[in-house]
Amino acid sequence: MSSLPAIDSIPALERELSAYSTLDDAGLLAPIEVQGVEFPPFAEHQVNVDVLRADQLHSVISGNKWFKLKYNFLQARHLNCDELLSFGGAWSNHLHALAFVGQMLGMRTHGIVRGDELTIDSSPMLREAHQYGMELEFVSRRQFRNYRGQYDDLLQDKRYVIPEGGDNDLGMLGAASLLFQTKAKLEDYSHVLVAVGTGCTFAGLRLALPDHITLIGVSALKGAWVKQAMAERLSRFGEQNWMLDLDHHCGGFARTDQRLLSFVANFGDNTGLYLEPVYTGKVMLALQDLAGSDVVPPGSRVLFIHSGGLQGARGFGAN
Repeated sequence: MSSLPAIDSIPALERELSAYSTLDDAGLLAPIEVQGVEFPPFAEHQVNVDVLRADQLHSVISGNKWFKLKYNFLQARHLNCDELLSFGGAWSNHLHALAFVGQMLGMRTHGIVRGDELTIDSSPMLREAHQYGMELEFVSRRQFRNYRGQYDDLLQDKRYVIPEGGDNDLGMLGAASLLFQTKAKLEDYSHVLVAVGTGCTFAGLRLALPDHITLIGVSALKGAWVKQAMAERLSRFGEQNWMLDLDHHCGGFARTDQRLLSFVANFGDNTGLYLEPVYTGKVMLALQDLAGSDVVPPGSRVLFIHSGGLQGARGFGAN
């Protein structure tokens, strides 16, 4: 069993980040607010829900994206690298955030984009990443798959490679640090809910949460393989209190159905809390369905992780 990322290293890493005044000025080191949500289906089942507003941390690098990047940035600096390279699709929040971070911190960025038929103008996300200074390289889907875990052809002097979605141990540790940056009293919660894509944020949260809290991940991807992959990932943690919901993917990654789109619109209108249909909308829909069940019984107190990504809603015609 490989060693786990060292949670006790987070305070020192955060002190190192605090030396970058640009980050402080941008608000990226500020405490993350927690907001209560009043929504009739939750009240009906006597389930109290608070939202960790990671989406409010920054207007561009919202949610968990910054957290999965920040310690990778520090490692790149330690290695004297001046270029960050990573991977994503046409609507990648990860590449979008990486491009902005690179511009803000004075590092070159390079994005490997899935789909050689695409161009810079294929999505607002790619266009803005390019405007932030990212060099975009479009490759076939086959080549993109071949790059997963096989970076030898991409390695260059002073280039630091970050896996897709920031999914490495430093990304996991960064996701864990999200809970260190909040004012929430974690011991008061019975459940934490979060979206699952690569699984990096989910694993990082499980690493940091008290054992008594049930961590529920709502998969944005279709297929039973997601649960097996997560079980293999978390096997290094030992016995842990977690579960995956595989019933609210709404057709698969970046897929939606009318129920999801109607729910996202209705929830935003009723609460003033805006979600997007790729990740956070699916999680809140799952929470509505689970409230009052054996999974989230009456009397539960839930912390919902708003992982941001609202830029991606533009792919569905949202503003």
